[in-house]
Amino acid sequence: MSTAIFPLAIASEEVRLLTAIGLGFLFGFSLERAGFGNARKLAAQFYLYDMTVFKVMFTAILVAMVGLYTLAGLGLADLSLMWINPTFMWAQVIGGFLFGAGFIMSGLCPGTSVVSAASGRIDAVVTFLGIFIGTAVFALVVDFVPGVEALYNGGSMGVSVIPEILSVSTPLFMLGVVIVAGAAFVGAEKVESIFQRKYGMVEHAPKVTRRTPRLKFAVAGSLALVAVFAAFVPPPNVDLPARPMETIEPLDLAELIIAGDPDLKILDFRTVAGQAGSNAIPGSCSCGTDVDKAAETAASVPPGTKIVIYDEFGIWNEVPGSWPESVEYRYVRGGYAAWETDVRTAAETTGHTLAERERIERQNQISAFFTGAAAAQSSSVAAPPPAMPMGGGAKKKKAGGC
Repeated sequence: MSTAIFPLAIASEEVRLLTAIGLGFLFGFSLERAGFGNARKLAAQFYLYDMTVFKVMFTAILVAMVGLYTLAGLGLADLSLMWINPTFMWAQVIGGFLFGAGFIMSGLCPGTSVVSAASGRIDAVVTFLGIFIGTAVFALVVDFVPGVEALYNGGSMGVSVIPEILSVSTPLFMLGVVIVAGAAFVGAEKVESIFQRKYGMVEHAPKVTRRTPRLKFAVAGSLALVAVFAAFVPPPNVDLPARPMETIEPLDLAELIIAGDPDLKILDFRTVAGQAGSNAIPGSCSCGTDVDKAAETAASVPPGTKIVIYDEFGIWNEVPGSWPESVEYRYVRGGYAAWETDVRTAAETTGHTLAERERIERQNQISAFFTGAAAAQSSSVAAPPPAMPMGGGAKKKKAGGC
């Protein structure tokens, strides 16, 4: 991500990037003032007599989750600009276990080790160096130890978002998390009070006053109200600017079709008049002028799919801004007219160089493949791909699409 997720139209690209430095400084300052630069305070989390880490981090997650999704629902933030770590289940389970073991031994996590090192604590400097040494050792081991690379990529689930996995609406999921968090905070303080009688208080522990419970429930109630608001307020219709597509040559598209590229999706945007009495590019889905139908198709394909669009003459060279950004879009240079000329029409052997003659020979092989002509079809032509359904190979959503 090279810009802020908020539409800071008044700021330049450099100023937007500087927001990361400002927010990082404020985040580190807040951690230090909360006592998170003290390894004893963080380790007390595992002994159950100081639950500050749990409460602070869970509160940060709640505020970020409710705030971001609510702003996105109101059209004030674009979450498509925010990069989300892909899920590799087995690698992350084992990595999480090792991370927890290192957290217990050092009393610091990567973020708090930087804060603690900035405070002048020697143990934090050692932890910080250990993070880099461990990363370097893993980078060497993954290429030479059998099985480590397979584990590293094992359990790939792509970008996984819990509401989508559970098939639950995002606002209702947020409300459920806020309710669970409120109950967890109450339980954490009960556990904290029991073990503090045995171990005592940790330095920098927050002082509990008569107003503390009311403030905590006020924060939780405010987040719950925002989540309820987001659940019942319909999102506005935001007109995003169209995004230009890059071109793909007809012969290059033909090569992808012959190779049976499983990530290829072709949309036919010729008008009804343009489609009448003519062929179509194999495997293409006829959309005509129905942009909504095409949008459903774009939303139904997996991330990374190559969607190729063509019309009569290659005029349709932009996609609506509301279409998914996780998909790669291309338009056929010259449209179907160029497909007929470059792919379905045999070329005359006029080249004088070896490279030119080989190019023309390959073009004629491709032409013979798609037209079924008896022209000199060399054995170097790839075998015909399996029969392709008109909707392409991607799994469709129940909502429709091609």
